[in-house]
Amino acid sequence: MPPPQKRHAYQAEMPFAREPLKSIYVTQRLFTSLVMCIWWTIYYGLLPRRYRPRPSWTIKCCISVNFMRRIYKVTELAGVTWGTRHPDEECDNKALKHTRFEWVDPVPEELRTGIIADPQVPFKRVGCFVWPKERPKIIPACVDDKNGSTQSNDGLMDGGEFEAAAGQVPLIGIFLHGGGYCHMSAHEKSSTSKIPARLMKDKAFTEIHAVEYRLLQHAPFPAAVQDAAAVYAHIVNRHQRRLRKSPASDQTASARPEEDNDEPGVAAVIDYLGVSNQSYRERTKNRKANAEVHARVAEASANLNCKIVLIGDSAGGNLVLALARWIRDEGVLPPPDGLLLLSPSCDPSHAFPEAPSSYIPRPHAETDYLVDTPEPRALLQRTFLGHNPVETMHSPYVSPASMRVLSAFYGDAFAASVSDLTIAQLNEEHRQYLRTMASAPATPVPSTPLVNGNGNGNGNGNGAPLVLGPPEATCEPQRSPTSLQFPIIASPRGLSLFSEFPKVCVVLGDAERLEREVMKLVGAMERDGTEVHTIWVKDAPHDVLMMGWWDEKVRDVVWKQIEDWVAQV
Repeated sequence: MPPPQKRHAYQAEMPFAREPLKSIYVTQRLFTSLVMCIWWTIYYGLLPRRYRPRPSWTIKCCISVNFMRRIYKVTELAGVTWGTRHPDEECDNKALKHTRFEWVDPVPEELRTGIIADPQVPFKRVGCFVWPKERPKIIPACVDDKNGSTQSNDGLMDGGEFEAAAGQVPLIGIFLHGGGYCHMSAHEKSSTSKIPARLMKDKAFTEIHAVEYRLLQHAPFPAAVQDAAAVYAHIVNRHQRRLRKSPASDQTASARPEEDNDEPGVAAVIDYLGVSNQSYRERTKNRKANAEVHARVAEASANLNCKIVLIGDSAGGNLVLALARWIRDEGVLPPPDGLLLLSPSCDPSHAFPEAPSSYIPRPHAETDYLVDTPEPRALLQRTFLGHNPVETMHSPYVSPASMRVLSAFYGDAFAASVSDLTIAQLNEEHRQYLRTMASAPATPVPSTPLVNGNGNGNGNGNGAPLVLGPPEATCEPQRSPTSLQFPIIASPRGLSLFSEFPKVCVVLGDAERLEREVMKLVGAMERDGTEVHTIWVKDAPHDVLMMGWWDEKVRDVVWKQIEDWVAQV
């Protein structure tokens, strides 16, 4: 039995989060929303179509967006969460119709490096809802049927089994659900599970693992990245062509942090959010050359008998980007073959402006159901960060499309060029311009004030912000495009923001509030030469593929485009 949920700080600060106000507010909000549905039906039925929020919208679309917007307001003012389940809770496979539940072991010790290594966030086993219900024959069995736990060292696929499958290579999806890191779950009945359900129905994937990662109610960052990394490492381990001691072979020993210690045999956990400037540079200098990393990763990829696509909607897309970045930065596991980002959240830092007066509301308030109340959103994000300093919000692992991150990597001119980029503007000519635009030195960005008086977390102990970057950035540390103020973390391999990322498919509606930040993301990917396929959904609000009331013909067209891209992975 999972422990009862406790009240969190962000809920206590919300205006209607205390009883009896909470029950009164939620009840009246639901009742009035249902009454409003009748009014909206009459109103939009009489209103000429050209005066609707979007002329192409049906009455059902108008009602759906308005209703969901009113319900989402409950989340921000009363702290209500829905569709969640405890990540430690067992699920009876007999109760599941379309999936099977499996436990995955925590991230192996040898992979606990980089951003996921946090002494205050323990590694835990992770639950997965795996589509389809019955394991395909081409997928190797590595689950203990008695207790449902994963056997990390047994049951690896051998070459003979793959030959029996007529040379087929399974396409595995790892689905990370949306919900702002506080709603929804990986359960097959969750609203976001419409996404893996449709992909499996259309036979786009051999198998999809929906990850029950820890939400902010249960653990702060980087817990969700840890859980996603555990499932990714498990799939890589399961689909190796031959038995190996671990995904990190003896050849990769030099890349392990414990061998950088002065005392041999002493294992050190690198906390990239708290490491000193000097030790970071020392470790960067001691890294193997990128050529050796490429060779190691290429060997691991050659031994992998499957293709892996990371799939995420909304906050799940944010988590996909963080997982892909960790895989790239550490250079041990083979990279995924593609990223499928559905309305990805990529700049949560907008809830933390330099000053309240500088807060810029997200666009399309009239055509999207997402609400944009600054104070409650900041409370949610602060709970997500937990013990980490506030400036962690400007890390590429959390807000890769943050203006501060873009300025640090590419310079102010590039950041300004994509700050107000829209779908309509991003034609082939503009893409080419972004690909060839030269980086310029970034203007130093003021550090966020220290969280406490002793300088812990945000600085180097004397109030000065730490500047991290590759060794070549030390000559002018605050002016180089890759010198990043703490804790905006540069790649330990000296790479640009999206260098060496796999191919990406981005799905985005032109009526959703995330348009601006997703376009900054696409612009940065284009700048770094990432292969980006974009699918623009005309007049669509946020995460349209998980909306039950939206025009099915529109969604069918989008699904066809997605599946065409998946087929080319």
